[in-house]
Amino acid sequence: MTSSDSRGAGAPDHALDASEHALDDARRRVEQATRAARRARIDASDALRARARRRSAWFRGVIAIAGAVIIVASGVLVAVVMHNHASAERSAAADAALAAASSSVASLLTADPADAGGYVNRAVAVTTGDQRDRIEAARDSLVAEVTAQAEPSSGRVLSAGLITDPDSDAEGAEAAALVVAEASDPQLIGAQGDDTRVTIEVTMIRAGQDWLISRAVLT
Repeated sequence: MTSSDSRGAGAPDHALDASEHALDDARRRVEQATRAARRARIDASDALRARARRRSAWFRGVIAIAGAVIIVASGVLVAVVMHNHASAERSAAADAALAAASSSVASLLTADPADAGGYVNRAVAVTTGDQRDRIEAARDSLVAEVTAQAEPSSGRVLSAGLITDPDSDAEGAEAAALVVAEASDPQLIGAQGDDTRVTIEVTMIRAGQDWLISRAVLT
C-alpha cells in the first residue's frame, strides 16, 4: 500500500476522534451549564429563604409593635374612661350635695303655726347626727316657738356654693357649703337681731340615698 493510501485510510479515524472530542466538549459544557443552573437555583433559593426570613422577622416585629401600641392605647383608653367616669360621679355628687344644702336650709326657715309639729318633723328629716339630736332634744321648745308665730314664716335661698366638694357619693361622704338666705323669722335657726338675711355654713353627709345636714353654723 502506498503512502497516499495510508493517509486515505487514516482520515476517517481522525474525523471520528474529532467528533468524539467535540461531543465530549459539548457534554462537559452541558454538565457545566447544568451545574451552574443548579447552583444558581440553590443560590436563588437561599436568597429567597433569607428574604422570606427577613420579611417574616419584619412582619413579626410590626405585629409585636402593633400589639404593644394596641395594649398601651387600650390601657390609656380605660384610664381615661375611668377618670371621666369618676369625675362625672364626683360632679354629680357635688351637684346633689349643693342642692340638698339649699333645700334643707329653706326647710329649716319655713314654718307654719298651724303645723308646728310638722315643721319639727321636716327639720329632723333633713338633718343627721348631732344636728338631728339637738333638734329632737329641743322639739317641745321649737313647737312652742312656731305655734306662737303670728303668721307663717318663710325662707328662700339667695345663693349657695360648695366650700369643699365630696370625693364621691358613697355612704359617709362629706361636703361643706355656704348658703345665704332671706328669712322672715331667722330666729328659727338661732339668728339674733333684726337682719333677715342670714349666712349659714352647713356640713352635708351622704346618708343612704340623701345628703343631710350634720352641722349648721351661722357666720
